Amino acid sequence: MFRKIGQFLRRADVFICIRIFGWSGRKWIDRAMIAASRLGDPWAYGVIGLAVVVFDFTLSLLLLPVSLVSLTIEISIQTAVKRTARRLRPFQALPEDIRMRIRPLDAWSFPSGHAAGAFAMATVLRYFYPQFGIPFYLGASTIGLSRIYNGVHYPSDVLAGSLLGFLSARLGLSIMI
Repeated sequence: MFRKIGQFLRRADVFICIRIFGWSGRKWIDRAMIAASRLGDPWAYGVIGLAVVVFDFTLSLLLLPVSLVSLTIEISIQTAVKRTARRLRPFQALPEDIRMRIRPLDAWSFPSGHAAGAFAMATVLRYFYPQFGIPFYLGASTIGLSRIYNGVHYPSDVLAGSLLGFLSARLGLSIMI
């Protein structure tokens, strides 16, 4: 029974991935999704940190250490899981259906480090700026969707990364605050 459930989930993962990749072809959407994906690159966290220092220095003295602890937890777990799972990326596993639009930062697909980082940051930022919670999570969700759209992750990679990021941030917050 569990094997059948696993097979069904894998087929659904591939089906959804191919459908989302199939939205491509309009230059403005392609460019927007590449840009959204790049907002999940590590440099973006430095920009966020700098913005917090400039606009709210006092708060940055707490927010930045919490962010660093949360991201350290997230990256440590994400790296260990990726090295263990060793899941091929969609453009590698399904080359006739999906092509790579952006170069991934590492070799393996599961879980999505971009989704994990984006949700970790959204969760930390939401704690300190609760009035912006919805935009923070919409931004993180857009980064996750862009990773599927750009052919470098399956939906389950993004879902697992999102959960990992959220839980890492909650743990970081509980340790630091």
